[in-house]
Amino acid sequence: MIKKIIPIAAVFILLCVLAALSQVPSIVLHLKGNLIVLAGTFACCLFSYSPGRLTNLVKQIREAFSGKTKDFKGLIREIESLSAIQRTEGIIPLDRQSVRIENRFLKAGIEMVVDGYDRYTIFKTLEQVHDNFLDARRSEADLIHTIIRLLPIFGFVGTLVGLVNVLNHMGSPEMIGKGVATALLTTFYGLIYANLIFLPMGKKLAEKTRQDSMELVLIIEGVLDIADGVNPRAVGYRLKYCMEDFYMDDAGTGRTKNPESQKFLPRPSIRFKQQDVV
Repeated sequence: MIKKIIPIAAVFILLCVLAALSQVPSIVLHLKGNLIVLAGTFACCLFSYSPGRLTNLVKQIREAFSGKTKDFKGLIREIESLSAIQRTEGIIPLDRQSVRIENRFLKAGIEMVVDGYDRYTIFKTLEQVHDNFLDARRSEADLIHTIIRLLPIFGFVGTLVGLVNVLNHMGSPEMIGKGVATALLTTFYGLIYANLIFLPMGKKLAEKTRQDSMELVLIIEGVLDIADGVNPRAVGYRLKYCMEDFYMDDAGTGRTKNPESQKFLPRPSIRFKQQDVV
């Protein structure tokens, strides 16, 4: 809850400070300027993308700000447990246990192992799901990038419209100053919405995608090890090395602590990168 309140409170305080500094709060909260920027951006997005795409973006942003974090250690322990069942008790007990798996991706992988699919088919199927996931997130990232680009543009459009109105009232000097201030506010709104609201949203969505992608990679690695009948402890060690490799790659080192631990199986052909999302 605190993680949700802090960003909202920060934005509210900033808006209050800006309103106080402007000495004209009614202008800062100008309705027409907000409508030009927000309605124009929303209309362009509707022309460019399907309503379902917008709905998915809202859903992903809401989940990104929910404060939930991925329990990678718990996921690794669950995969170790499934590996132990498959190795010591066999396929039938593993099939019974698969009913209790909450993660749909992991459940699908275990069901493929139970159904006797060969290793290559399991790998290619799960890899395709991973690739489809990244394609969907890239599409959402493209949408939020479009919003970030459009907001300042419509802010400038609103400024031009306001300046035209000022020129139409050149015979009333007392209206010129107020009219120019109101016209410039739309540019202000566009910059504030783009950089204070939607840019952080994009960064938050990128981090969520990064965590979700890591979860899928761990599951792919774990399911393939279960299919190979690898020792459960070895499965746990390998998955921990995968996590270290993931975070070290993100830091730009490109090195692993134990390269020998990666030799058991092929890696997913498409590795997630931060720039794919934001």
